[in-house]
Amino acid sequence: MPTKHGLGFGNGRLVEYEDGTVAYYKTGELTQAFRVSIAEVQSFSVVKSGKLLERTLNVMGSGTLLASVNVNHGTAEKVEEWFRRHPLFRDNAPVSYQQIASGVAPADNVGGLLIADELRKLASLRDDGILTDAEFDSRKQALLARGL
Repeated sequence: MPTKHGLGFGNGRLVEYEDGTVAYYKTGELTQAFRVSIAEVQSFSVVKSGKLLERTLNVMGSGTLLASVNVNHGTAEKVEEWFRRHPLFRDNAPVSYQQIASGVAPADNVGGLLIADELRKLASLRDDGILTDAEFDSRKQALLARGL
């Protein structure tokens, strides 16, 4: 049975499913704006939208854009906070879950080839305007420090 998580007045709700996915529903809407696997989510970015007090929330996986949705000002932070507290999110998840989500076992990182691929993906996100230069630098340093 799905579990509903309200994000507060005007912020919509998240619905968590037993298969490890979560869907976001905007306030007053019956159809989901996006549905993603919690274990695949790596990071978030928020971009100002064309409308006053509206933002575009980008949910990113391993170098790819998993979902993008326009939300009310403040909603993106609530969605991100929910994900970061979830036991299946990135560093909270058991190692096996992280490996399944990324499709990479630690032994596969031969000669830093995967690090180079991830750096290319991050650079592409920066070049497309999804990541700022500061976000790119931060993620690059974290990637290099982790050794993927």
